[in-house]
Amino acid sequence: MTLFQNKLEAINKELKIDKAGVTIQNRRNGLYLRAMLPDKYDPDWTQLKQQRISIRLTAEDTNLIKAKKLALKLSSQKISRLFIWNDWLADEEKLAAQKKSLKISDIYKAFEDDFWSGIVERTPKKKRNWKSIAQYLAPRNKLTKPTSIKLEHHKLLTAEYIISTVKKFKTKKTRSDMMKYCLRLARFAEIPDLKEVEKFSEKLENYEPKTRESKDPELMYNTVKELRSNKRFGWAIAAIFAYGCRVSEVWTLKPLEGHIAECTNNNKEDVKMKLKYCYALPQEYVEEFDLMNVQRNIEFLGVENYDAEKAAAEGYAMAKWLRDYFADKEEKFQLYDLRHYWGIKSTKSDLSTANAAKSMGHSLKIHEETYLSTFGEKDAREVAAKKL
Repeated sequence: MTLFQNKLEAINKELKIDKAGVTIQNRRNGLYLRAMLPDKYDPDWTQLKQQRISIRLTAEDTNLIKAKKLALKLSSQKISRLFIWNDWLADEEKLAAQKKSLKISDIYKAFEDDFWSGIVERTPKKKRNWKSIAQYLAPRNKLTKPTSIKLEHHKLLTAEYIISTVKKFKTKKTRSDMMKYCLRLARFAEIPDLKEVEKFSEKLENYEPKTRESKDPELMYNTVKELRSNKRFGWAIAAIFAYGCRVSEVWTLKPLEGHIAECTNNNKEDVKMKLKYCYALPQEYVEEFDLMNVQRNIEFLGVENYDAEKAAAEGYAMAKWLRDYFADKEEKFQLYDLRHYWGIKSTKSDLSTANAAKSMGHSLKIHEETYLSTFGEKDAREVAAKKL
């Protein structure tokens, strides 16, 4: 973090302590104020949303004090409700010029520039975030995916066009995801008929993922045992089964003495990738599946060596390998089911809920909602018989 960024962060902390309700942002080498304000063209103090105000100051140390004074002025006007947009839009002509083009290609480029603005380092997490957005908003690849439902970048971004595109998706999840990103793009561009998009989004049924059912433990155990000898994926599938790590993490997993393993924590909620320690459940699996003897096609030990794209490609290849194995079989499971089963096993083990959550690399809340909710009478009897 640069000296300028440190100073900006310090001022924003002071504004937060003062409960100003305003923050200073650095965008495209300029300073802006951000606060909950009424609409520019239809002001209503009962309907506030996050808005940005240009204050015509460049992102330099010497301008930070001026920006803070303007932030406090805006805060005062918010409290007294004396805030008037026209008095603040000193750069209205520039704003109007930006709004002239509703062409999707122009909006998308500005949106992408805005996403990466102020980013010093393009971290794996940030790259994954952009990839998630781009898979819905980027133009269609006419060579590899000529029939995919994508935004046609030569057209205008209007409420009618967005709604008609979203309706083409067949499942609730894909409609919900496309709506989420299109709404984000529409809000960024401040399209004239934005309210129509927002109303449609509210009516659209929110996607709720299905509760994952636990697969047959014996099937998983026997499959892992059979596939362990595979030179490319055998060790990896056994490691996921034993340690409960994510597929994307197994390429970084390093078994240690004491039936634990070190690996990266690829939690999407974390700003920076961290290391975590996983527990083998049960401990006997380490010896049974010979997990101290690592055999992998690729390996990224340590956070700094992780390659998200290569790890994802190897993960997709392993998933396909498992699907091919199950092609002529009636009972089957997916790679994630191995991790999911570890989470269920953890509720019946001597591990505390907090340690189990840390081992899996997610929050205590997620662990309780996902795995303790599966705990039934039969599980309670098993624990009682073991511990009481």
